[in-house]
Amino acid sequence: MNSRIEIAQQILKDKGLYTGKIDGDAGPKTQAALDKFPGMNITWGVERKIIACIQLACKSLGIDVGIIDGRWGPATSEATDQYLYYKEHNAMRAPWRPEERETPANASNWPKAYTSAFDSFYGPVGDSNLVRITFPYQMKLAWAPYSKVTSTLVHKKVAESAVRVLEKVLAHYGETKIAELKLNVFGGCYNKRPIRGGTKWSMHSWGVAFDFDPSRNQLKWGSDKASFAGPQYDAWWQFWEDEGWTSLGRERNFDWMHVQAAGI
Repeated sequence: MNSRIEIAQQILKDKGLYTGKIDGDAGPKTQAALDKFPGMNITWGVERKIIACIQLACKSLGIDVGIIDGRWGPATSEATDQYLYYKEHNAMRAPWRPEERETPANASNWPKAYTSAFDSFYGPVGDSNLVRITFPYQMKLAWAPYSKVTSTLVHKKVAESAVRVLEKVLAHYGETKIAELKLNVFGGCYNKRPIRGGTKWSMHSWGVAFDFDPSRNQLKWGSDKASFAGPQYDAWWQFWEDEGWTSLGRERNFDWMHVQAAGI
């Protein structure tokens, strides 16, 4: 509930109705501000007012939230996600319509995953074909953000391509924007392991896949939650796709952290 209170407090502050701290505590100042919010039913309890405040803010932006009833349900949850996205990016999230996307050209002729062509091209899993690349900008480990990363192991056949992509990212965004968008949060490359919940080897087992910012682009999240689905990442994905890399997020709407030098 505290996170909802904080959202409501920020809404009230933006309206000029609340001057207290954004602290998740629905104290007297927050409650007084809620009663002044346009459209509020002042006979409701504080919990319903908090939710109604969020619903009303969503509605004011044209986000479909259903009935303003002060009840938290799937419609309100989805509308709130849309509202928070708008507040962060100053734009509504575009609907994910893969049928409207042209299939990116495979400029590097990467083979399709789990085919005989893939096996012939990349060889066996493991470290026999790995080389170390140096990142054009400093990364930090996703699971240990105070640990800096300057290089990683990748398959020798994708090394030059990966560096070219990241050099374009640096030239386009610059280090400040890279940090802001968390394009420097490294989730790993080479890792000899099966795919999650399966028996086939992961693309990471050949060192032909990267993960970035996994906490904000979780495996099962679609474009409604994944940060990398936002429009500010369009150039990021274009640089990868120009080199023939495949985004599972862009192509299948899951695992937005992941990009691989293999078709699907």
